[in-house]
Amino acid sequence: MALPNDWLSSGNPDMFGRKDWDYLRGRGTTATEVLNRLWSNQNKLAQINKPGQIGTGDQGEKYGGLFDKIQSAAQSEAPAWNKAKGVGAWNYSLWGGQGFGAKDIEAARNRGASEYQIRQLYQRAGQLNLDRDTPAAQAIAANAPRPEWNYGAHGSWGFGMEDVDAMGGNLEQIRGAKDWARQNRLNIGEGVTEHIQGLESDRRFEEQQAFNQQLLQQQQQQAAEATRIQQEMAAQAARVKGSSPTGVGGAASIKGSRLSITQSGGRRGTKRFARPTQYMNTLGMTSGGSTSTGKSPLNL
Repeated sequence: MALPNDWLSSGNPDMFGRKDWDYLRGRGTTATEVLNRLWSNQNKLAQINKPGQIGTGDQGEKYGGLFDKIQSAAQSEAPAWNKAKGVGAWNYSLWGGQGFGAKDIEAARNRGASEYQIRQLYQRAGQLNLDRDTPAAQAIAANAPRPEWNYGAHGSWGFGMEDVDAMGGNLEQIRGAKDWARQNRLNIGEGVTEHIQGLESDRRFEEQQAFNQQLLQQQQQQAAEATRIQQEMAAQAARVKGSSPTGVGGAASIKGSRLSITQSGGRRGTKRFARPTQYMNTLGMTSGGSTSTGKSPLNL
């Protein structure tokens, strides 16, 4: 993009020099705006103020003069690192050459970017077709953390609902990706935590339903087993009753007999018959009694 004509009105119309810079600063133009325009208008930068050749990548240390002063002022205007917007808002023109190199890596680290976020800066530079073919950039590509989930493929460069939706409700994957993002200082988007809590609640409900169903089956099985046992016991009792001669399963008993068998309590354990007194009297036996002849009518 060409320099606006009014940017050159205070000095040489064919060159951008110190007078033009002072004029723009005086009217409130930011150093970042000036720097971004100068990258595409290098031929208009006054040679007297530019001892080094403007290049790309890690050539920034060769700059000097007016360009170096403008770039330094633009760096001081750069906002603090923001984990939500830091990668997407990174200005590759502020640090070193117009690309991704050692100066960008150093600045990002100093401002609070994680190693994975620096890898994301490398990835974004590729998307913007900026030069990143430098030793420092290639070292980042080789050594920076490589997560299982590509946090730059959905939505922004953090972990948001676009990432969650892409995971299709896989709670373990969502949890793991969120934890990894937090550990590597990535931004966790609005609604992610609440969505995870909702999935966890749904899972607890499903687990409770499954437990209740299993408990119900166990209770039904126990009830069926109790019924079977009762039926078996009733059938067994019916068989025993049917095999008894008296109908009650006990031995026969004789009622009203005047003759009973007693068990002696003597030491020899002999058995004897005991007759009732009335029966003995019918035989004419009395205590110590005898006939008129003095003899007992019964000889034993």
